[in-house]
Formats: sequence, structure tokens, C-alpha cells
Amino acid sequence: MSKFFHLSKRPAKSFRRHKALAWPSFNLKTVNLALACLIVVFGLGYLLQVNGQATKGYQIKELEKQIADLRQEKSDLELDTLRRQSMSRVKEKLADLNMVSAGNSEYLQEKPVALAR
Repeated sequence: MSKFFHLSKRPAKSFRRHKALAWPSFNLKTVNLALACLIVVFGLGYLLQVNGQATKGYQIKELEKQIADLRQEKSDLELDTLRRQSMSRVKEKLADLNMVSAGNSEYLQEKPVALAR
């Protein structure tokens, strides 16, 4: 016999298996109540989110309307400014302000001048 024969006759150590983790037993009423609470919480969250988005949508529409009104007012003011700056309007105002229009203008001509050193 071989010198290791006595090792093969020895009974094998039995490995203890760990008990599998057991799920705690739940009461069906508790599970149903927890699920119902989750559904209610998520439903309320959904409603709040949708309501917030709808409110933001109305605010955006109102702000867009204000922008359109302000753009219209700006174009009206620009048109009024152009009308007030027109030559016909200025000529009308000349009489009210006791101003006279300038006639022909005469300009002096420069003549070259030699400088002595």
C-alpha cells in the first residue's frame, strides 16, 4: 500500500451548508396596504407635476402675449418718432417757434497764404 492510502480511508469532512436566507413572511394585507400607499403617493406626485406644467404653460402664453403687445407698441413709437422728425412736421413747427428758415448760404473761400521765414 502506498503511504497516502490511510488518507483516502478517512471519512470526508462534511461541509455544513449555510441555511439560505429565508424571506420574512409578509401579511397579504400589509403588502396590499403598502402598494396602495405607493400608488396614492405616485398618483399625487403625477397630478402635482402635470398641474405645475399646465400653470407654466399659461404663464408662458401670457408672457408671449405681453411680448407681442410690447413689440407692437415699439413699432408704433418708432413710426411716431419718424413722423415727428419728417421735414413737413419740422417746417410746421418753425412758425410756432418763431424761427425763420435759412436762405442761401455763402461760404468764404480760403486763399493760399505764403509764410516768410
